[in-house]
Amino acid sequence: MENNKGISKKMWFIIVGIVLAVVAIVVVAAMVFYNQPADVEIDELNGGEVSLTYTDDENTFTITGAQMMSDTDGMNQDAVDKYFDFTVSTDISNANNIEYSIILVKNEENSTALNENIKIYLEKQNSGSFEKVFGPELFDANIKEGTYEGDAMTILKATKKNSTKDNYRLRMWLSADAQIGTEDIQNFSVKIIVDGKAS
Repeated sequence: MENNKGISKKMWFIIVGIVLAVVAIVVVAAMVFYNQPADVEIDELNGGEVSLTYTDDENTFTITGAQMMSDTDGMNQDAVDKYFDFTVSTDISNANNIEYSIILVKNEENSTALNENIKIYLEKQNSGSFEKVFGPELFDANIKEGTYEGDAMTILKATKKNSTKDNYRLRMWLSADAQIGTEDIQNFSVKIIVDGKAS
């Protein structure tokens, strides 16, 4: 009888161990799945494809309670909520090349900051480190009014002759020259859009 009880206990521990292992595998698999970058935009072009992926919940970069700062400070903000990482992937397929543009669309409904107060700075990853590709410059609505829902600005145009994945990092801040009171709270957000064409 004692031997049978011993076997039962061993079997019980084995069963519990197997159940715990299965639960752990399911939890890890779910975490990996839900933390994958989300596709937000895929442009199927003539013989190619351009897609935008990002790691946040949406392709909108929002600054809340922004403070005025110098370009040096703005470019070196390293807190996770102070920059926005995204990837532009190109699949050439049967095209000779693909051209794409990175466009920022200001969300007027959620923005209290004026365009001329917002500084934009874009970097591209190269050999593991990020290098400047745009700015810092003031937000300039350089796209025809009414093309997008809000003021829109093209900050980069690129031509790719091979299929690539380009990793970018966007930073925004209030200009040190902004004409606002120190007590004023400035909020603003932009939506990242990628437009492309193949030839």
